[in-house]
Amino acid sequence: MRVFRIILIAIAAAIALGFPPAMAEDSFSSAQPASNERAVQADQPHCSRWTDECVNCTRDSAAGAPICSNIGMACQPKSIRCLADAPAQERPQSK
Repeated sequence: MRVFRIILIAIAAAIALGFPPAMAEDSFSSAQPASNERAVQADQPHCSRWTDECVNCTRDSAAGAPICSNIGMACQPKSIRCLADAPAQERPQSK
């Protein structure tokens, strides 16, 4: 009976100490944008509002820096899409 307990404790210790590092590597992998696609927080020159279904970004003016929301906990980013075109720059009025 004592040998059975020792074997059971050894198996439990091997499971407890052996599995978490392997599982941790998988759980911390983050979704990376495709190599040919810009990050959603990067400036999208022809959009005033854009999203990847996880993060929403907006810009007030063509020269303004974008402001983006935080990503959700379990969100899987999709392709970036423009929600609103950038407003046309005002043309100087001729006199």
